[in-house]
Amino acid sequence: MAAPSRIRSPVSEPTLASAVVDRLRGDILHGALPPGEKLRLEHLATRYGVGRTPLREACCRLASEGLVTIEDQRGFRVAPISRADLLDLTRTRQQIETLALRGAIAHGDIAWEGEVTAALHRLQRRVPTSTGGVLDDTWEQEHARFHATLLSACGSPWLLKFHATLFDQTERYRRLAQAHGKSGRNVEDEHATLVKATLDRDAERACALLTEHIARTTELVLAGHPGLRVAASSLEKSLPTKGRGSRSKD
Repeated sequence: MAAPSRIRSPVSEPTLASAVVDRLRGDILHGALPPGEKLRLEHLATRYGVGRTPLREACCRLASEGLVTIEDQRGFRVAPISRADLLDLTRTRQQIETLALRGAIAHGDIAWEGEVTAALHRLQRRVPTSTGGVLDDTWEQEHARFHATLLSACGSPWLLKFHATLFDQTERYRRLAQAHGKSGRNVEDEHATLVKATLDRDAERACALLTEHIARTTELVLAGHPGLRVAASSLEKSLPTKGRGSRSKD
């Protein structure tokens, strides 16, 4: 059984380059470095207390993840955001994650069931608190761990790798939208219902719930972020979902 993808636990002696990648990634995902911002190595060197060489390597690595763009002869920039990009990410994530979830349901053993249950329990114990509309890091980490654990028994390292990249990308959008207001969403019930269908080995229902769960996040981001906001009717047409009647009430 494959281990959950990209659960970033501390290691005893991380390399300088890896540490810089994690810090830079975190600042981009949390919006400390906003979309489109020029990544000036001299400024980042002071910010992180490192030289330009590990910073340049970190930017190149994050460019491969789609979080940074490389400009010819002009250095690096935080990747921009757009409605079209988020919709594309959403559709791709739905396809990848439902494929992985089907595999996990088919191949997951009792140990995996226990890991999924434990991941849900840890997440439920972390009541989401926020400062200025931004959720605390502990909840964010458990949320990422939950989704990774749910798919971890799929048997495909590539699917898990794609999930990790897509999850980071969509989480960046979600975090950027958080500061613009509360959603009133009952995400705890969504997670619990998804786990029940998964452990019942009801692949069709579980995949429909996961598809809806991902779509719901995108709807709220598009409706809440001033730079991405569109009419609700447009959202309904744009997002691929299943079983809208099964959605938890807000």
